[in-house]
Amino acid sequence: MHPILNVVVVSFHHKRGCEVEYSHPQLNGDGESGLPDEWHLLPSLALPDGVHNCQKDTIFFLLPSREEPGKSIFGISCYRQIDAKELLNKSDDVTRASVQKAVCVLSRIPLFGPLKAKLEVITQAYFEQKDFSKVDVLAQMYTNLCDIFDENLTGEYFSSLAHHEISIQDLFIRFRHRALLLFKLFLLERKVLFIAPTGLRLGETILAIVSMFPKLLEEGLYYATIGVNINERKKRETAKDEIVIEEDIGVELSRKDPLKDKDSCGFPLSLFTQGSSFDPYLSIQSMDLIPKTRSCILGATNALFAMKKDLFDVVVKIEDDGSLVHNHIEFNDQALERVVALTTADLRFADFVLKKVEEQMKASNSEFDGSDEWIRLQMKNYLLGLVATSRSDLQTAVPHFGIAFVNEWRRTKNHRIWVSNKHEDLTSVAPGHMFSEQMGVYDVYLRFEHAVNGVEGASKVIGTVNTAGKNLGNSIGETGSRVKAKFTNWWNRKAAAQGTEEVEQAEEPSTD
Repeated sequence: MHPILNVVVVSFHHKRGCEVEYSHPQLNGDGESGLPDEWHLLPSLALPDGVHNCQKDTIFFLLPSREEPGKSIFGISCYRQIDAKELLNKSDDVTRASVQKAVCVLSRIPLFGPLKAKLEVITQAYFEQKDFSKVDVLAQMYTNLCDIFDENLTGEYFSSLAHHEISIQDLFIRFRHRALLLFKLFLLERKVLFIAPTGLRLGETILAIVSMFPKLLEEGLYYATIGVNINERKKRETAKDEIVIEEDIGVELSRKDPLKDKDSCGFPLSLFTQGSSFDPYLSIQSMDLIPKTRSCILGATNALFAMKKDLFDVVVKIEDDGSLVHNHIEFNDQALERVVALTTADLRFADFVLKKVEEQMKASNSEFDGSDEWIRLQMKNYLLGLVATSRSDLQTAVPHFGIAFVNEWRRTKNHRIWVSNKHEDLTSVAPGHMFSEQMGVYDVYLRFEHAVNGVEGASKVIGTVNTAGKNLGNSIGETGSRVKAKFTNWWNRKAAAQGTEEVEQAEEPSTD
């Protein structure tokens, strides 16, 4: 079955709101312009909230499948706004100063990255015609996409294609050590909201986190959208009076798990099935669906979502200026914040990855170490060590991942399904954290950097940094001076990145 479903144009009408204007092939549903009932949210997903305040955007979204009930399809929308005076052929409906439209591609498989660049080029060409009745360019795009992405997309080629233009490097540069915190947070199946000024920033961030989980992006999102998972929750609530022995919960969940085709390690994890939803973008029209899910990872651009704090355990606020201190993780559940806190071993691991990323980005040649593919390999090894530790319950290893975290993870659906099945290559994985070592002075620096990066208004703590460095210098001599110098150098880099007044960097003390 061919992966490309439709090319759709969604426009904003000043009286009727968001509506489907054109589709190829023609939609054959019962709604306006043939819009099927299953896709009634398509118009509101294709155009960003506050459409008049946005000149352009790219949005990634999911919809329920029409062909296979209970499954999801994948959409990408490229939105543009044009001055009505520039149009060469103006319809009677154009009564305002500007026209807003989005060109969407719907597909059966997740091709967010590969479709993005192609769709942006075609959308630009469509708008440059300044005559929206000329849709030949859109029909031609559909034909070209069908030629490029055929039904034989499988294996390593499809995996590589699905991850194309989804940058984990950028995620680590912006969130630094907290990228690992977000990774661990996804495992706990809580209600998490990502909010940003643009749909593109939302999609790039959330999909980058998903792509760190082995095979999740390309194989694990087929039952993810909220429109599917509210139905799954209804089924679970209907059967909640059944008596189930604790040991049998994992087996029962595994029996109902729609993700049957897993590799010899048990990937992809069943993170987004059976009432746990994933939507990289959700419009305000869908807010009433959130309480009907068991857990969710959602993206939104409308600030009204963030005001509904009772709906979410965590709100991740993403600024679009690239400044690190403007990416905030706010926990509405303080107990969860303690559970998901990074351990010393976690910080070492995250710092190891971050340094490799920074080195690779500075290198003139494209080295493997520090690349997106390399990061995915490191995260896979981390995850395998985590599950091996959880299964073995090795008392010396569990604290390196966090005792509270491991205990909380064991209660989740994805963990119970994973450990209830036999996976050939999983039995040979040794328990333990890759970075479980004795604590040293550098760990104090890591802990402080992690804390400062996670605090809004972090400039207020620079005085504490200097004091800490001075005290360390008085107590442990040269090593303390080194730590203080590292603190100062680190802070100066952050200040420069924010476009603030450049501060002279402290010199490293001599080793002679």
